[in-house]
Amino acid sequence: MEHPIFEKMARFPMAQKLFEQTFKNASRVFFDNCNVVTLQEGTKFVTAEENIDTIWILLLGQVKVIEEYITGEEYIFTRFDALEVFGEIEGIAGVEKFRASLITETDCVFVTVPLLIYLHLLKKNNEILYERTHCILKYVLEEGKNNRKYLKMSAVDRVKLYLIQHYDSENADGRSIFKITRQQIANETRYSVKTINRVIKKLRDHGLLEISGQKLLMTESQYICLLKSLEENLGYSNFSKL
Repeated sequence: MEHPIFEKMARFPMAQKLFEQTFKNASRVFFDNCNVVTLQEGTKFVTAEENIDTIWILLLGQVKVIEEYITGEEYIFTRFDALEVFGEIEGIAGVEKFRASLITETDCVFVTVPLLIYLHLLKKNNEILYERTHCILKYVLEEGKNNRKYLKMSAVDRVKLYLIQHYDSENADGRSIFKITRQQIANETRYSVKTINRVIKKLRDHGLLEISGQKLLMTESQYICLLKSLEENLGYSNFSKL
């Protein structure tokens, strides 16, 4: 596919391939209005209540979605990997502002395009509209099902799940040192710090976790034990989706 936008993506072959697969039938006008944007880990690129003028297409990396409260507390309620289109659902629904803040969890590669150009593409290209609608509806249905499962989980199981997901993303050589605070775990699981401390002590006493000062450590064998205990308690094994 020939267009300068693809030349700009040559440094990121995986991102380039994903973009081509998703928008291979897009118009030249669409490609003319696209820009490649690279952001470092920890960059806030969207703030809650900000007007949606630009669509952000995540092609490489991971983004976390954060709700921020007037108390200064933050709640990370989900994370997204590529491919994800931020602002798409709101744009289609006619919502003018982003509902939450978006921060890069890793170094990321995006393609940005003006909202009106993106919506024009969906109106004119039935194939891309169908594919994007399919992705959106699949996500909404999965999210509803997973939310129901999550609400039924006990505090212990929620913390187990949280640690399993962090181990999956951070482990090196079969061992993970979690760079997270008790307050962060509390914010993301929606339990008090007191409850988190109680659960972590319980996991340590059962040999499922190690504590070294303020750090939490987990070995591969402990990770496997956590997985098995959740599978037994919940009868469910696809924890990466919760």
